Amino acid sequence: MPPLAAVVLAVTVQTAWAGGLCSWTSDESTKGLPSGWRDGLRSLHDLAGCEGYNKAARPIAGSVAELLQALDLEDDGTDQAVDRQRLKRSYRELSVKHHPDKSSESSGFQRLRHAYEILDDPVKLLLYDSGGLELVRQYETHPDEVPTTENLEVSHSISLEEAYAGGDYALGLSKQILCLSCRHQPRLPRCRRCQACPDEVHLRQVWINQWEYYMEEMLVPSRERCRQTDMSLNMTIERGAMSGDRLRFESMAAQLPGHVPGDVLVNLDVRKHPVFKRRGSDLVLPLPISLLEALVGFKREVGHLDGRVLHISVPRGAVVHPESVLEIEAAGMPVHEDPSTFGRLFVQFQIEFPEHVDPATAAQLEEAFAL
Repeated sequence: MPPLAAVVLAVTVQTAWAGGLCSWTSDESTKGLPSGWRDGLRSLHDLAGCEGYNKAARPIAGSVAELLQALDLEDDGTDQAVDRQRLKRSYRELSVKHHPDKSSESSGFQRLRHAYEILDDPVKLLLYDSGGLELVRQYETHPDEVPTTENLEVSHSISLEEAYAGGDYALGLSKQILCLSCRHQPRLPRCRRCQACPDEVHLRQVWINQWEYYMEEMLVPSRERCRQTDMSLNMTIERGAMSGDRLRFESMAAQLPGHVPGDVLVNLDVRKHPVFKRRGSDLVLPLPISLLEALVGFKREVGHLDGRVLHISVPRGAVVHPESVLEIEAAGMPVHEDPSTFGRLFVQFQIEFPEHVDPATAAQLEEAFAL
C-alpha cells in the first residue's frame, strides 16, 4: 500500500474510532448507567477531546457536584444547579430517612447535613469551591481572618411621593461572579461564558541578605473562572425614607476566589419636590394667595403626595397676615420606622400684593376701610 494511502486509512480509522468513542460516552448514551460508570465515561469523554459539552458535572472530590450527590441531586451544569427550594426539599426527605433514630448508620446523616450546610449558605459555597473545606472551617471559627472583597456603594434616587408611600423596587447591577466548579470541569455549559479570573495577589519573601528580608506583592494567574453578570436587587424602601438612608445587602458585592463577598450599600437620595418642601417628618407648603383672599377669606384644594385632596380654608372675617403659617397636625410625612405616625404640614401663606392701585380704586378702598 502506498505511504499516502496508508496515512489516509489511518486517519480515517482514528477519526471513526474517536467519533464512536464520543458517541458512546455522551450524556445521552450513558444516562441509564449506574452513577459510578457514568462518571468514569464522562471523564473519558472529556479526555478524548470530544466536541460538545457534558451537560452534567462529575462529582469529583472537592466539587459542588460532590456535595449535591450527598443529597441525591445532580449538578446539571447550569446556573440553577444549586436551587434553594430543591435543596431544602431533598434535605428534608433524606434527613428523615437517615436520621440516627431511624438508621444505625450515622455517617450518612452527618455527610448529608455537612453538604446541606455548605450548599445552603452562598458564602460557604463560594469559599468551598475556591478554597476547600479548610477555608470554610476557617470562616466558621475565625471569620475576620478570611479576606473580604470591597463593598459596592451605589446611589438610588426616589421622588418625595415614593418616600411618602414606600414600596418595593428593583435595582439593576452588574458584578463579577465566580463560576462554580469551572476550575474542575471547564466544559460545563455554564462555563462557556466564563473567562479566567483576575490575577491573584500573593506575598513572597525577598531576602536582602542572610538575616533580612521584606515582603513583596506579586500577581499570580488565577485558576478560577469568572464572568460579569447582570443582577437585580429587590429593595424595600420604608415609608418616610430620607436622603442619606442606606440599605445594606450582605455579601452581594463582587466575588473573588477565597474571599467573602463584600456588601452592596444603596444610598438613598430623595429628590426635591416642585411644590412641597420637607423638614424631617414635616412638610412645608408655600401657598400663594391674593390680597383680597387674605382680607376676606378663601377656600382652596391642594393635591397631597398620596393623591388625596387637602381642603385649606380661611373663614370670612379672619385676616391672613404676611408670613403667617397654618399648622395642620398629622398631614406631613410618615415618621420613619413608625409609619403609622405622621409629621405636621405647615402652610406658608404668600400674599401677592398688586403692583399698583389706580386712583378710583384707591378711593373706594379708603371708603371701605373707613367703615
